[in-house]
Amino acid sequence: MKQTLLLILTLLTTLAMQAQPLTDAQRRAQQRYIAQDTLPVAIERLPSRINSHFSEYASHLAPDSSFYFTSMRADMEEDYDRFFETSWYCYLYQSRLLPEDRYEKPEAFPPIINNPKMFNSNFCFNAQHDRLIFTRCTKSGDGELQCSLWQSELGKKGWAKPKLLPKAINAPNSSNMQPCLVENEKYTALYFVSNREHGAGGLDIWYSIVKDGDYNAPINAGRVINTEGNEVTPFYCPDEERLYFSSDEHLGIGGYDIFYSSGALSQWGEVTNMGVPFNSTYHDYYYTMNPDLRSGYLSSNRPNNYTDERDTCCNDLYHFVWIEDTVPVERKPDTTLAEKIASVLPITLYFQNDYPDPRSTSDTTDVHYAMLYRQYVEEINHYVEEAGEGLTGDTLQQVRKEIAAFMRDSVATGYARLVLLTQYLKEALDHGDTVAVKISGYASPLHHSDYNRHLSSRRIASLLNYLHQVEGGFFEPYLNGQKAGLNITTDPQGAVLHSFSTSASSETVFGLQAAKDRKIVISEQ
Repeated sequence: MKQTLLLILTLLTTLAMQAQPLTDAQRRAQQRYIAQDTLPVAIERLPSRINSHFSEYASHLAPDSSFYFTSMRADMEEDYDRFFETSWYCYLYQSRLLPEDRYEKPEAFPPIINNPKMFNSNFCFNAQHDRLIFTRCTKSGDGELQCSLWQSELGKKGWAKPKLLPKAINAPNSSNMQPCLVENEKYTALYFVSNREHGAGGLDIWYSIVKDGDYNAPINAGRVINTEGNEVTPFYCPDEERLYFSSDEHLGIGGYDIFYSSGALSQWGEVTNMGVPFNSTYHDYYYTMNPDLRSGYLSSNRPNNYTDERDTCCNDLYHFVWIEDTVPVERKPDTTLAEKIASVLPITLYFQNDYPDPRSTSDTTDVHYAMLYRQYVEEINHYVEEAGEGLTGDTLQQVRKEIAAFMRDSVATGYARLVLLTQYLKEALDHGDTVAVKISGYASPLHHSDYNRHLSSRRIASLLNYLHQVEGGFFEPYLNGQKAGLNITTDPQGAVLHSFSTSASSETVFGLQAAKDRKIVISEQ
């Protein structure tokens, strides 16, 4: 019965499938991981006041020592073997960390947050701790859990009635969960986990740029992070510029392991296993770090001294702390503003067929690129369905797979790099630097040359419109010539010329080659 309980609890925390069988080479690598010396880290299970007989996860220690966590419990804690005879609930709890590592008795959040008809689970706060983003799950008709992200604001009378985040975040026919809100001077981003369409496979980590309370279309964090398996429980540390997450596919010790990668948004460095004792041969996830960068929490179903060593039914919360004087934190070296700008160039931005302003012969447009990008993302399913018209079988599926990968990786990555570029440009201009870039416009060779040049000019104009509006109009005086420092050269080249013959499927507006041709490129001048 406990094995059944473990399956349900794992489903709640990750909605994940079983890890794929390991190859012999991977098994040998795992053995090397296990045999290595453990890191100078002390890990201790939290006391029974926090950890119940059931499952705890998704914890957070606030600056005022408030301690928040999620627990899935039964209404009859003394007999959790009676699984199907017991009512289960999953609630958010609040405690407080006291001196000598003691914790106050936890209290559940009010019913306005802990809806008794739902599983109320993983969560995050904004920096002021007056905004709560959390997951709610319900069972569908076939018994599967379907999760969505909700938001509540803290007012004078307590937490307000939660609101469902928009469809851009809560994509239909998918589960969306495990939020992590990142706020810094450059941007605000919501990282979360979803099994929506056009991911890398299984559960993926996605992010959405949040602007003035609006959530932009989510972008997949990319193939460096996401695999054909499951990537879950993201936690981003701004001080380190590092993403921590768990995966059952990246090379690990066993079960879900905790990994990290330096970078942000869609740009990531090598994925690294956290090693022992953060990871075990069991499931390890929900890694979070405290502001001191020396301690934090994680959740694991590893055996412990409080229960039978063979009992791995449930997740417990663990506290970790580095026990050396110097914590081996790998901080990014300081880079110049010019190096920051160069690091994201060149940038390729893609467009829908004949956009902006279809059938126009004008060189200008009133539309800005961010709007075009959102519209393009919303049309992903349409482009995938129409790709490979006239093809059948494996060929059709391969063409559609290539289009989906292009939309997920190339289109989304271009926009993410554009967001970073505008932030770096602003820093450079504020610093008094002079920056010169070139914007080249292109079109697919499916129209005549004069039309394509006009279309390429409109695409360049849409980017200039974006720059006029982004960062609160910061670039306006530079673009209008009122301030010096930003030199932009435009080059509407028209149709892309190919030295090879494209396939029949590529010669349609929904083909992969045509999609790659509809673009502008921002490069160093």
